[in-house]
Order: sequence, then C-alpha cells, then structure tokens
Amino acid sequence: MDNREILTRFKSGALDRQQVLALLTGNGQAPAAPAPSQAPVPAKALALSQAPVAAEPPPPPADGCAVVAVDCAFPGAAAGTAGFWEAALGAAPAGAGDTAPFDPALLRIGRDEADALHPEERLLLHRVHQALEGAGYAGARLDTLTGPDGEHRAVGVFTATTRPHTSALLSRVLDLRGPSRNTDTGDSSFLTAVHQALGALRTGECAAALVAGGDEREGVAVLLLRPSAAARAAGDRVHAVLTASAAGHPGRGTSALRERLRQRVPPTAPGLDEEGTGAAALVRAVLQLRHGVLLPGPGRERPGPWPEGPRTALAGVYEDDAPYAAVALREPPPAPPEPAEEDGPHLVLLSAPTPRHLAATAVRLADWLTSFEQAPGPGAVARELRIGRAVHACRLAVVVHDTAELAGALAAFARGDAASGPRPVRHADLREAGEPLLADRLPETRDYVAALWRGRRFEQLTRLWLAGADVPAGDRTGPPAPVLELPPSAPLPDTPEARRAG
Repeated sequence: MDNREILTRFKSGALDRQQVLALLTGNGQAPAAPAPSQAPVPAKALALSQAPVAAEPPPPPADGCAVVAVDCAFPGAAAGTAGFWEAALGAAPAGAGDTAPFDPALLRIGRDEADALHPEERLLLHRVHQALEGAGYAGARLDTLTGPDGEHRAVGVFTATTRPHTSALLSRVLDLRGPSRNTDTGDSSFLTAVHQALGALRTGECAAALVAGGDEREGVAVLLLRPSAAARAAGDRVHAVLTASAAGHPGRGTSALRERLRQRVPPTAPGLDEEGTGAAALVRAVLQLRHGVLLPGPGRERPGPWPEGPRTALAGVYEDDAPYAAVALREPPPAPPEPAEEDGPHLVLLSAPTPRHLAATAVRLADWLTSFEQAPGPGAVARELRIGRAVHACRLAVVVHDTAELAGALAAFARGDAASGPRPVRHADLREAGEPLLADRLPETRDYVAALWRGRRFEQLTRLWLAGADVPAGDRTGPPAPVLELPPSAPLPDTPEARRAG
C-alpha cells in the first residue's frame, strides 16, 4: 500500500491516526480493505475517474504572515507602490515604469559583474534594494533575523523568473543566507513563489522570506514576509497579512482551489477577488487592503471606500491546463502608537558608496524632512538610519536638536559647505582606508560601542564612525521601535562619466 492509498483510507475513516502513523513509518500493516458494495470498476477507468488525493499542507501560523515590504514597477505607472496606486486610482497620468538608474555601487557590485547582468536582473535588484531600504531591512536590523541554527541574515529568497539563477544572484549580492529557489510556472510563477515562501516560514527554514519576480514586459514586484507575531514584536510596518495559499495543477480535471480557499476566509467578510498576472494581482490586493479602498473592478466603475471589515481578499491565477496558484489575505492590524520622541541632542549618521552618493542622499533626505507640516523627530530619523541602512565607506555625522537643524545641516553639506549649516557636519571618505581601528566583529568591541551609546558619548562615537568602525551595529539602546519609512538612498547613473567622477 503506497502513501496515497494510506491517506485515502484515513480520509474515508477506514484508518485511524495511529494506524496511519504506523504505516507511514513502516511499523504496521493495513487492515483488509472493506468489501465492495458494487461491481468492481476496471483499474483503468478507476484511475481516470478518481481525483488524486494529496495530504493537506500544515496550516499557516494562526495569525498569518505579514507583508512588511512591498515594491513594484509595472508598465503604465511610475515605479513604486505610490506610483502604481495613483495610476490605479486614475489620479496620475500613465508613467513609464522604472526609469531610475541601476546603481551597482549601492549594491556593492563590481563593474565587470554589473556590465554582465541581464536587464531583467538589473531591474529586479534595483527594486529589491528599494523594498529592503523602505522596510528598514538593509542594515543592522537585517542581522537580527536569525535562523534555527543561529545564522544571521536568515532570509529566504524565492524568485519567479524565466532565469533559473536569479534567486542565487539575489542571495549572494544581498548576503541573504536562507533557502534560495526560483520558480517558473508561467503566469502563476509569482504566487507560486509566495506559496513556497510561506511554506518555508511555516516550517522555520528562515526568519523572513523575500519574494521577487517578473520581467521587463509585465513588470516586477517584491514582497518581504515575516510571521505576524515576529513582525509586531519588531515594530515592522505591516501592509497586509497572508493567511493561506495553494498551488498546483488541475491535471485532467478542474480545480476547486477557489472554493477551498474561500472556506478558510470568514464567510461574513466582504471579500475581494483579484485575478490576472500573479504579481500585479497580489500587489493590487495588498494596496487595497492597506488603503481601505476598492479599485475599479467587476461591478465597480470607480474607486470607493471599502466597507469596514474584516476585509479579506484572494489573489489568484486560474488557467485551464496550466499551473494555478492563489493567496488569501486580510487587512493589516492597526498600527501601534508612535513612541514619544526622546530628548535631544541626537547623533545622526549617514553613509553612501561615494561622496556624490552621500551628497545626493543627504539632499534627498533634507527635502523629505521639509515636505511635512509635522516631520518625524530627529531621534526617530537617526535611529532608522542607524539600524535600517547598510554601512558604506563615505560617511557623515552631525549632532542636532530638532528636525529643522537636521534638514538645514544636510542641505548645507549637499551644497558643499558642511560648516555653514545650523550644525557643523563632519565627514570622511574611507574608500582607500585600511582596516578600522576597532575589530567590529569582536564581542568586546560591540560591548564597548554599546556602552558609548548608552552614555550618549557622541564625540567618541563620531570619531569611531569616521575612522571606519561599524558604530550602528553596537546600538542596543531601548526596545525595538516602529520602523520609520525613509526615502531610499539616491541612485546615480552608472555611466563612464559618472565612474570617472567617483
């Protein structure tokens, strides 16, 4: 008796759980099959008429898996979720997709390797970097994601492309150390990759899962997933919660996938069905849940408010004689209250691959800070820059008391006059420097730097930072704070002229 027959008898009630366990482990014998109540059916006819029986996968965590980062670039919309959402609402003219330059320096990719990358790989790497920075998982916070063996940066990579080595490329470039798999099942590829990522999170293979896929023609999408309980504890921003998924092929018959997933969603919930290319369908569903707004669709000519919840959605790809996949979602939980801003002053640290990158990112951050009627406090900005961003060789440091001082100091630095702002900005270019004065990976070093942070020894921390020490990695002050979504680092064109300019 094979495993399929064992499971069939278990579902029919002919075997109890102990008998099934004994048979599957080879420690028991099956009872005699019950006598048939009708004439036997020929074996060939039986094989064609019976639907295959497969074991149901373990259920996802009771509170699901949180989408803590989402990014996209689709034709007809400006790159990013804001551009896609505005285009979907009809509030913006059609965009040209992702027009930002691919910048290998931000990803620490050598020029020879960058020149050899396929355009789709360049696009995907750029959008993944944008997503990780937006979610605050491009720096020290990423190191806190540990696997079952204690390995840091335990993030699985699940890609959906026609290029089989894409997942390995992302894992290596981003130094992500979880499982790495690529999927190519046609239109259902992206949702199938999400299904695999949820399975890896469910079994504990990784602490987080990065899902990325698409192509130049259809566009690309990126998600970062974490178990909901872990996301809440870390202060992650949750865009939606994935509650269930399924993927497979209907064989010669038809699939009851949609009905099966609907049974896992509360029947009283006003559900939403999104179909089409998997990446776009899922991103549309996530954004509608995040904003509480229904986009135009069947029975809806214009966008409108989504009635109060619980709000649920189902994103799926269903095609005859092709692999299918579907993901069930629900709205995110209410965001936690913002913590009170700590009293100043605050030490703000910023880094970038080159001086030109540093100036461009500084002015982008200054412009962002001055765009608010009530901007985030400098303490929250400083903390997010320390733990959410990667550390590069070109660095600046400034001590400020309020947001206006920070914006003014960054703008003055970007103009090339670091001393003329409301607070002097100190900076260093360490691209040609040797080993830092402190061995960053030693626990004694981390303890020393942590003591400086606790004591608010900003002068000593600034000196260490500008001498090459990984000062942000030693910041252990206070409990996890909510992620603050900052503007991403400024990419610069990778042209011969830009390379000569440094």
